[in-house]
Amino acid sequence: MYFSEKTATEIDKLYKNRKHVELTIGIYKDGKKEIIHWGPDKQEKSDELVYPVGSICKPFTTSLLAKYLSEGKLDLHTPINRYIPGLPDRYYPTLEKLATHTSGYTTQPYNLLTTLPFFLRMNQEGGLFHTNPFRGIPTEAEMLEIIRKTKLKDKPYKFVYSNIGMSILGYIVGQVSGEGFWDSLTRYIQEDLGLKNTFLGNVDLTGYDRKDQPCRCWQWEKGDVIAPAGALNATVSDLLDFAEINLNGSLPYLSVCHEIHGPCEKNADSGLAWRLEKDIPVSWHTGAAGAFNAYIGINRETHSAVAVAVNYGLVNAEEIGFSILRNDL
Repeated sequence: MYFSEKTATEIDKLYKNRKHVELTIGIYKDGKKEIIHWGPDKQEKSDELVYPVGSICKPFTTSLLAKYLSEGKLDLHTPINRYIPGLPDRYYPTLEKLATHTSGYTTQPYNLLTTLPFFLRMNQEGGLFHTNPFRGIPTEAEMLEIIRKTKLKDKPYKFVYSNIGMSILGYIVGQVSGEGFWDSLTRYIQEDLGLKNTFLGNVDLTGYDRKDQPCRCWQWEKGDVIAPAGALNATVSDLLDFAEINLNGSLPYLSVCHEIHGPCEKNADSGLAWRLEKDIPVSWHTGAAGAFNAYIGINRETHSAVAVAVNYGLVNAEEIGFSILRNDL
């Protein structure tokens, strides 16, 4: 696989002063996939690793949402209290606002009662790269209490990346399916997307922190409320298959995910979970899960895509992915 000088520079930057890199890069172009996996010292390997891909779970959650929208089971512009009974009678954000991070909910679901147990567990397990801060936090009851106690106004809210907001969306999707989020997304991945190496839960793979110390993968449990925001694992090959499905029209309802639904950051608009670049027709998302980092980017105009995954936290997978999209495809 040949890369431009700019992309090669980004890859070299990733490898600098890191001894245990497992880097997988996949490109989808002209209807074909090409994947390369480099180990330490950039030695090419034949392994196909399943990586924790963290928040890349969010576009999968909204893909299932899009299916239910197309079937009339959910309505994008309906407020959440229509789907969650027993809430106080007042204003609530719509499903669209949850899916675009413009609901008014905060970034993380923490309060004083949930923060203390997390830090105690993190200390016991070896630090943030080892410890999933969302395992068991909040509980379903605590999430519902957050919704009850968070009084939002009927006004436009700025983009604020919200794991709790996406998780409320996943909760509603799971309630509508009758199976709960975990089982409904698992069925969707297997039966509708046909992906064999993409799943919610845990994998056995070693990651590394900034000091090159080994870290285990974040652990998830089936009942974790924040699972819709980040409990996904996948191979790079499956991420490219997911990209192809989004491009080829085989599931037409997915196109709604790539339409502009709200504001995002300076250089992007918001699709349903996807970020939509303003200067190029690219939908993308990143995923960080402790000592792992991933990226998926789809060029809707050239029908090409890139996926990157690496076993280090706080690294430049996004920069590598964007460099390939801008300079190599």
